[in-house]
Amino acid sequence: MKITKIFRIITAALFFGFLTAFALLTLFLPKQDFSEAENRYLADLPSLTAKSWFSGRFGGEISEYISDRFALRTRFIGLRTGIERMSGKTEINGVYFADGAFYGAEEPYDYELIDRSVEAINSLGERLGSRLALMIVPTSAQIYSDRLPDYAPAPEQRMMMRYVYRNVSPDILIADVYDELYAARGDYIYYRTDHHWTQRGAYVAYCALISAYGYDPVPLGKINVEHAGQGFRGSLYSKVLSDYAEPDTVDFYSSGGAEITSVTKLFPDGREEVYDSPIFRENLEKKDKYLSYLGENVPYLEINSDASGGSVLVIKDSYANCFLPLLSKHFSRVAAVDLRYTMHLQDVCDPEDFDRVLILYNAATFATDANVAKIGG
Repeated sequence: MKITKIFRIITAALFFGFLTAFALLTLFLPKQDFSEAENRYLADLPSLTAKSWFSGRFGGEISEYISDRFALRTRFIGLRTGIERMSGKTEINGVYFADGAFYGAEEPYDYELIDRSVEAINSLGERLGSRLALMIVPTSAQIYSDRLPDYAPAPEQRMMMRYVYRNVSPDILIADVYDELYAARGDYIYYRTDHHWTQRGAYVAYCALISAYGYDPVPLGKINVEHAGQGFRGSLYSKVLSDYAEPDTVDFYSSGGAEITSVTKLFPDGREEVYDSPIFRENLEKKDKYLSYLGENVPYLEINSDASGGSVLVIKDSYANCFLPLLSKHFSRVAAVDLRYTMHLQDVCDPEDFDRVLILYNAATFATDANVAKIGG
């Protein structure tokens, strides 16, 4: 009995010592405002007020702060993911593990929201007619749906895309690139650790669109492929911090023909900056290497080239970032609007000033982003 009591005392002392050491590490280790591994900003220390205390808000905010700031947090997240994987789970924090890659899980779609987006697109279509084109890009979860775990709900993207294409005005050009991407699924068209497509995936879609526009796409054999960024661990990796999927490579496609002369970006604060390239190589040294395509997202940007074509406006999400430079081989003015950063489309440009207008979103974003409704003005 005496030995058992001593053992309990030692165990309790070790446990208390561990908690004390852990608390001291959390208190005194340097604080970071941004988590590179998770690619997000961490919660700030909340202010204690009578209102926040009695409403219960302070308790939730301080809990979030402690959760974000405790010592060795990213190691514990990776450890937790490993334990859950050992227990047989193949979906963790909205991410499926399958066939050596990560795939984003999705919630059921809200078709009332989708209908509002379709209504806005038709409103713009009434003004532009056949100058307007729509491209909804399936994500890797749809193209490789056969690789998902047996219990995973079947992705709705293909059904949703058909619904949208049926309900938009017949004057709008439908750039349905599903079949082309599916046919190329054996190629490296999506990242393993990130929700975006690769430069190769964007090239497949570019060929389909530019052919529909009546141009000859630049042949793949005439494109120089630079394997520029190694060890890319993207947005899906950031949710689980697991080494299950091999890190990705960021490629840059360049070719002869028309050359880009300038890239102008309009920032949310009204600042305007001009660059000589759409490639921001300094971002290859960052966690989010996808930012090497056009840099950080802004309300409006414009790529100018010495191409002989006219102008095209792309209303887009970040999937378009590695797609836009390909259009500059045919259009001398390629502009882009990201509606997340502006209240109205007309705040930054007038679509009627362009020869063509393309709406380009990935399917998961299109189905869930209320900003798409801003297209209708």
